[in-house]
Amino acid sequence: MRGFVQRLLLGAIALVTGFISSASMAATLNVGMIGFPREFGQPYTVSNLPAIYTFTALYDALTFVTHTGQVDSWLALSWKQTSDTTWEFKLRPHVKFSNGELLTSAAVVESVAYLVSPEARGDTVAAELSSLAGARAIDALTVEITTKTPNPVLHREVSALRIIAPEHWKKVGPDGYRLNPVGTGPFQVVKWNPARLEMVAFKESWRQAKVDAMNFFVLPDIPTRVQGLLSGQLDIALALRTDERSMVEGAGHRLQASPGTGVFVIALHTIKDQRLADVRVRKALNLGVNRKKISELMLGGLVKPASQFTPPNASGYDPSLVPYAYDPEQAKRLLAEAGYPDGLSLLFEGVMGGAVSDSSLFQQIASDLANIGVKMEVRPMLISQLSTAMHSANGFEGSLFATDYGTAPSLDSLRSMKLHSCLHLYPWYCDQEGLPVLQQALAAKTEAERTALTRQVFRRYYDNYAAVLLWDIVYFDAVRKNVSDMPSVGSWIRWEGISKTE
Repeated sequence: MRGFVQRLLLGAIALVTGFISSASMAATLNVGMIGFPREFGQPYTVSNLPAIYTFTALYDALTFVTHTGQVDSWLALSWKQTSDTTWEFKLRPHVKFSNGELLTSAAVVESVAYLVSPEARGDTVAAELSSLAGARAIDALTVEITTKTPNPVLHREVSALRIIAPEHWKKVGPDGYRLNPVGTGPFQVVKWNPARLEMVAFKESWRQAKVDAMNFFVLPDIPTRVQGLLSGQLDIALALRTDERSMVEGAGHRLQASPGTGVFVIALHTIKDQRLADVRVRKALNLGVNRKKISELMLGGLVKPASQFTPPNASGYDPSLVPYAYDPEQAKRLLAEAGYPDGLSLLFEGVMGGAVSDSSLFQQIASDLANIGVKMEVRPMLISQLSTAMHSANGFEGSLFATDYGTAPSLDSLRSMKLHSCLHLYPWYCDQEGLPVLQQALAAKTEAERTALTRQVFRRYYDNYAAVLLWDIVYFDAVRKNVSDMPSVGSWIRWEGISKTE
């Protein structure tokens, strides 16, 4: 059955690419990915994978944060904090949206106005930029943004503020942006459906693409993406495993490894499942997973066990913390102390087919946990289902699910706390005792104070085993030999920098 599905999906790619002449194929990038954002091109509903892949081709934010944490100018050329709660941004001149509108302060004002409105209440980006209070135009290319509380890292956070074309947004609204998005990025949409996204280069973008067109194909299965690359139907296959290295490189192509901007975990729904509210149970689950063995044998030693709930390149990282130990005997004792001497059964839901989220990895984790008396049923879900479940009251059937503590694009560790805490609209882990420190960190007046408080927050999460901590994320993407390397910050790919030769 799987082979039939692979052939069907690859046939769909061939059908699309078959209409492109051999001369123009060299100027078209074909990319295979695990799935599309649940609301397609609406720029504020989600901010993590897979939205990141497509949004960086279509949209621009005010700033861009590099892998080292440096804040680069983007749509904003410069900025300054004028008071504890106000920032002034100078915009890049002569920037056009793909529908012909010019970038002015009005676009930023419209973007902020939506995010602070009741209509955006359920949108991820609105939650991540929850300190926003409003914006006003000082002149055509100068905008003032105000925050509800002091925010010394707003210049980082607005790297998530993708700017919309104001007149088009007023005309079509958030729903219309789903399939008819307009941005200032290097590509513009021709057609978008659940199976593929067709784009052409936006020739007037300030970020000029080096190819004429780019197509994204939804191929949830890793072997399908690999076969698409090897057959020449794909130029880039995203989110592979280390297992594919020998096959890809043996055919003369490249497996590109990019350090990620997040930490992969198994989230514990402590509100839905009161058994997980007991810290002894959470600690037992963590002590029951042999991360080092999984890393060495199944991830080629290229993915390291995480030492905390934020990656090494993010603000607030604490180098004094170490990965949890593997101690199945202590795990059994903890479960017995918590009232489960015979173990317990848990339902786990996760997206399969990613670099650090493949079904074989989850099955190995289930095998480890079985050794301490925990039966973990592994149930696959689509990436769109995961996104929907995380933003609804009763989205999960089980009490365990795979996700990440992500920091992109700002590399601010507190970004993930908008989801993994009481602050989330539909929380799964809520530490009421630790909440005041988190709130103090978010309201800190200086970056130094914010960093110190952030470390306290993450130390408490570490001590309380807030989730099953797995590994620092690394992305593995395959690139054909006639395609240049992909410039990226984690999964934030600079598509305009990729070229292709015949």
